[in-house]
Amino acid sequence: MRALDAQPILARSIFEGAAPRLDQGVERLQRLQAITAALAGARTLAEIAGTIIDQGMPALDAEVGVVALLSTDGATLRNLGFKGVPIETEVDWVEVPVDSPLPVAEAARLGAPVIVPTREERNARYPVLASVHGVEHGGAVVAFPLVVEARIVGSLGFCFPASRAFDADDHAFVLSIAQQCALAIERVRWHEVAEQEIAHRRASEEALRARERELTALVAELKQTQDALREADRRKDEFLAMLAHELRNPLAPLLNAVELLKIAGPATPVIDRARAIMDRQIGHMTRMVDDLLDISRISRGKIALSADRLDLVELARAAALDYRPLLDARGVRFELALPAAPVWIRADATRLTQAIGNLLQNANKFTDDRGSVRLSVVPDRGRGVVAVEVADTGIGIDPAILERIFEPFTQADRSLARSRGGLGLGLALVKGVVELHGGGVRAASAGVGRGAQIAITLPLADVAAPRAAEALRPAVAAASASRARRILIIEDNHDAADSLRMLLERRGHAVSVAHSGADGVAAARDAPPDVILCDIGLPGDMNGYGVARALRSESATRATLMVALTGYGQDDDRRLAHAAGFDAHLTKPVTQAMLERLLAELASPSEAAPGARE
Repeated sequence: MRALDAQPILARSIFEGAAPRLDQGVERLQRLQAITAALAGARTLAEIAGTIIDQGMPALDAEVGVVALLSTDGATLRNLGFKGVPIETEVDWVEVPVDSPLPVAEAARLGAPVIVPTREERNARYPVLASVHGVEHGGAVVAFPLVVEARIVGSLGFCFPASRAFDADDHAFVLSIAQQCALAIERVRWHEVAEQEIAHRRASEEALRARERELTALVAELKQTQDALREADRRKDEFLAMLAHELRNPLAPLLNAVELLKIAGPATPVIDRARAIMDRQIGHMTRMVDDLLDISRISRGKIALSADRLDLVELARAAALDYRPLLDARGVRFELALPAAPVWIRADATRLTQAIGNLLQNANKFTDDRGSVRLSVVPDRGRGVVAVEVADTGIGIDPAILERIFEPFTQADRSLARSRGGLGLGLALVKGVVELHGGGVRAASAGVGRGAQIAITLPLADVAAPRAAEALRPAVAAASASRARRILIIEDNHDAADSLRMLLERRGHAVSVAHSGADGVAAARDAPPDVILCDIGLPGDMNGYGVARALRSESATRATLMVALTGYGQDDDRRLAHAAGFDAHLTKPVTQAMLERLLAELASPSEAAPGARE
């Protein structure tokens, strides 16, 4: 009976003993639910740490709680949350090495829980904690690693006010909050990485947009600069054209006056010398004006070649004849080394003559009196090219400028006196003209005072017999040159008109003069001439183009030979002259020989057809 009576007492005793543990289990489950809910809404690592510490400490009756994050290199722990220690300790332990003598460091380093149940063991294993809490204060310590997929991301720990045992329920509870803490940390870190990536992408996109705006502004600025450069280039061309026109206008009557002095009759040695000086200086000035304009046009690709098949030997011989008097006058020995047979090329005769002339002029300029100059033409039919070389015994070329000798404004004579003169454009012009023909240039010199050799190479043309028209041209020219003509000069510059009239009259031509476009048209209507030499820049309402159009529209003057004789010498000016009806375009100043040669080459008035020639 007594045994039966004892059974309810024992059951009640067992139940009463289990009830607190059951209550504790329920409370911890509630805590875990609260932790889960709180961590689900956590957006920062600090919020996660605060949730773990605030829920874990009362559930375990702990007096200190800490959550630490392991660095990516595994070297340090950074405290995300710390509660229950003095503020100075919290500051000192914001970041600690992972090999520090602390439970949370050991748990992170070993990847396993650290459980110290007694104060004595704590003081022995972790003296630093004893110094913080006091040797006679505090007790048990527990620390668990935070693990995600076998990867340690940090650790958490709790300190207790007294020694205590840790049973399976305690272990399971701390492990659960450690697992939840680790997963939450990983989620927030990924979220932070994603946000950083998004922020980085947004920053990159904004940087790209800003760069795009900068580039757009830069393109607009460059376009404005380009437009400004084009405008400056256009104004430069206009200025150069006007400068050339204004320089050539006074050069024309000066050259005419020199030509008149040549044919005026016997002269004293002083007059002959003065005339030679004037002739040289006018030619020098003319070449500088031409070079200045031509190099500008070549650099902008505004020169169009009128290429034809021609004999380079004859062209070189003709150029040599033009320059021999200059060299002979200074006692410079001039040697020609030309092949006996023709050397055929396709070239613009005017431009190539200009290039070879510039080489000879360069040699004349830099060769002292009684030196020597040699012009040679050497075909290389194996390579399909021909070389034209001018060699001299002049001042030579400094090696420092040899590579730049063909650049515009490069000067071989850099002395203060600049006694050799020039703008440094002659060889640059040679290079431009030759390259337009598909050729090349080269320069060589043994040094200062040892002469120079400058050569151009051009592609050879196919060997063929000269055309019948080329064979007949000298006979036609000779017959045409001897014929006297009725010539009308339309020129507003009285000196230019009078000097040209006197020259032509001395050649046997009948010449009349008009000083305006309207007067010139009226004179041509009253007495139709064989040839009209007309300036372009005429005063009043009718310029030279207007004169040509008016006279081409009338039957009496439709076939009259019309030559534009002007200071405007650009390619556009030639095209305008052709379009207006001129047969030829000559740029001032024009030598008497050049004019007579043109009159000889052109057809008789009854056979002429408009088509402006160079």
